[in-house]
Amino acid sequence: MPYIKTTAFIDWNSQLLQSGLSIKKNPIGAAEIAFKNITRKIIRTLDEINSEMPFKVNLRFYHGWHKGYEETVNSKAIRSVVAKTDFSTLSTKRNIVFDAEVGYGSCLLSALPSRLHDKQGIHLPNTLRDKIEGRGLEEKMVDTALATDILVTAYAEPTTWIIAAFEDDDLIPSLFSAEAAIHRSGSRILLIGLRKRSKNFLKLDNICV
Repeated sequence: MPYIKTTAFIDWNSQLLQSGLSIKKNPIGAAEIAFKNITRKIIRTLDEINSEMPFKVNLRFYHGWHKGYEETVNSKAIRSVVAKTDFSTLSTKRNIVFDAEVGYGSCLLSALPSRLHDKQGIHLPNTLRDKIEGRGLEEKMVDTALATDILVTAYAEPTTWIIAAFEDDDLIPSLFSAEAAIHRSGSRILLIGLRKRSKNFLKLDNICV
């Protein structure tokens, strides 16, 4: 049986916060723990759904990867972790494998090549910015890039399973719309997160896992 194509869209900021380490003091350590935790969650989730179905998972990370045109510390950290990962041994389950080709939200899945920055080769520089009041940093265009790529995948590749790892309710509408595009093919939308959401407001049965 051929592998079922599965794409995991990961809000990296939420994963780093769950690592328990200071991002400023130990960015590589935080990235290592976050990467290990999210891949384990993906493996556990898919294996619990069906321990026999073969899945091939492509990872895509979304974060403020550039301050202006400069690559951030967190970008360098995750790229270092990815570079030293042996993807052939990453999964502990025989029915689940990971694609060694990892994607980052600074390059959209569906945007014209003419929109790529000439020197950076990305669609979205400057996704990490100083706050207007001058206190700290904030991400820009990250959530919309994640939501856009989820929808593009659902409509362009309806047989692909979609895993979303985030905590922000602002991204829920993209899952509902993506589900409408893929449900006839038998594919699934799966939301991995720690947040407990009230069933009184959002009907997330068969999505939240």
